[in-house]
Amino acid sequence: MNITLVDEKIESVSLEVKENDSLTLNLASFNVAPNASISVKVHDGASFVGVLADFSKKDANFILNVELLGPNASCFWRIGSIASSNAKKVFDTSLTHFAGSTKGEMSNYGIAEDSSSLTFSGVSKIVKGAKGSSTKQSAKIVVFSPNCVAKCLPILKIDENEVSASHAAVVGKVNEDHLFYLQSRGLSRKDAKRLMTLGYLKPILDFFVDEDLRNRIDNSIEGGI
Repeated sequence: MNITLVDEKIESVSLEVKENDSLTLNLASFNVAPNASISVKVHDGASFVGVLADFSKKDANFILNVELLGPNASCFWRIGSIASSNAKKVFDTSLTHFAGSTKGEMSNYGIAEDSSSLTFSGVSKIVKGAKGSSTKQSAKIVVFSPNCVAKCLPILKIDENEVSASHAAVVGKVNEDHLFYLQSRGLSRKDAKRLMTLGYLKPILDFFVDEDLRNRIDNSIEGGI
């Protein structure tokens, strides 16, 4: 099953992925902030893939709670967000492994500019008995202004030994050495910044099938940097 929701259609909802089934959830926010709480229950052998492309200029508070309830259940979640003006955005993701051989991954990428605030908060939990499970978090925010606030808050709660768990979080300005290299090849500083940030925001396009929506997201990424 594939569900696509844009702007005001993004609402709080509870979803369930039945045994050996799959669900793809594509969310895109342009004019309306994604203020919603979404919960997803994933059963035996089922998979959940979710992605949120957020380019709204308003305050946002988005919550996702995923429960991997059966063996071999899986979840992949990705966010691409640009926070600008005075917007305050918080994205809170919780992923719990209740069964063995489950797999979960969160990948959150963003840009903070002007006087905005952007926070990625993630909690990955593997309960006792969920042997053979793996969970992974990665988050990166590039800061374009000294007046903005950017936070990555990864948390791992591991109650089982025979598992794999990791997280990585980076907040900072564009790497000056990389900028210098690109500028030495003839690019302006502005174009070099754009090229580097586009490189990790644009992969979110791969999760959207609708061509019109892909173009709209692409234009929002290009125009937001």
